[in-house]
Amino acid sequence: MRDPTKIDFENVKRLDTLISPRDLMEEVEFRVLSTPDSIKLTIAQKIIEFNDRVLVLDKKKNIIFVFDSQGKFLQLVGQKGEGPKEFNEVTDFAVNTQNSKLYIFSRPDFAIFEFDEKFEFSRKIKISDWAIQFDVLESGNFALYSFLVEGDDEYNISIYDISGKLLEKRMKFPRNDNYIPMDFSGFIQKGYYTYPRSSKIFQINEGENYDSLVYEVFFPNRIDEGEIFNYKNFLNFEREEQKSNILNSYEIGSHDEFICYYDFKTATNNGSTLGVRLKGGETFGHLNMKHGAMGKGDVYVKMFFIGPYNIPSYSKKYDAYYVISYIDAVSIYYEEILDDLNSGKVKDAALVEILENTSLEEPILMKFKLKPKL
Repeated sequence: MRDPTKIDFENVKRLDTLISPRDLMEEVEFRVLSTPDSIKLTIAQKIIEFNDRVLVLDKKKNIIFVFDSQGKFLQLVGQKGEGPKEFNEVTDFAVNTQNSKLYIFSRPDFAIFEFDEKFEFSRKIKISDWAIQFDVLESGNFALYSFLVEGDDEYNISIYDISGKLLEKRMKFPRNDNYIPMDFSGFIQKGYYTYPRSSKIFQINEGENYDSLVYEVFFPNRIDEGEIFNYKNFLNFEREEQKSNILNSYEIGSHDEFICYYDFKTATNNGSTLGVRLKGGETFGHLNMKHGAMGKGDVYVKMFFIGPYNIPSYSKKYDAYYVISYIDAVSIYYEEILDDLNSGKVKDAALVEILENTSLEEPILMKFKLKPKL
């Protein structure tokens, strides 16, 4: 078992000026995602490229959009309803590249819905667990994650086989009546998971007694790991108490590449900021990279990297990341984005052309790879 990789956003290389997240990227592409006015894409929670199609889960609408390689809207996956082939919502989804199947998890239905490579319904798999996140493990088994489980269940992750048989449970979690669940901390991502409010990331080892601690993330004033099960401060709904100094969403690439959002609070800055670790080990966060605090961002931050929800999705097949402009942030920074455009601060000619000829209300897909080193 390897020692965990330490990702430190406190002790980073200081630079004369804050660099842009764009400076860490290569092979960058931009595409406008055209959608009908009746079903505009709002918040892209997860993005997967599958059989030359781009699938996007809309966090607000709980549906999956399908686009072609040029960004043209093709269809929605499945149908909402109460019929035998229909679901109440898309809570989460994942793809099994081994059998070219798409799986939708619908929390209200307590079921996983299977679709073939043409997005035709195949079957419905009933499960017995309430969950908020879903993934397909490398084994092909399903993992369902919940940080709010009723009864005396002490585990957050349930693993099912493709027939819907419960195989095992992972991630033991002490329960407390004061616990208030969050949707910006605690995740399962491609076989990795974090406890809510924790900055440690574990890898699931199916069939073994213990999971592996693989990453520890450090940033200013993070919550002490000994306090992550202390729920008293959850009773205070003020942002400073509930959402400060924690690890938000994250994505893990190849060779210990890592992207996350973390909340920080210092004397002069606070907010949710992007953190990046390159393959070569260089680390970039709010101390050396532009971020969302007032006056600290650029057009790339304002459009694509305002946390905590707009995390890029990584594709192992293409070794690339996908992120879609965050419409809520674009509306807030609308005038600033136009000022950056008019003053020549936008570096990519393709993005300049899009911004000059397309409404900012249209979602824009950014596909990129991270440089091995700066």
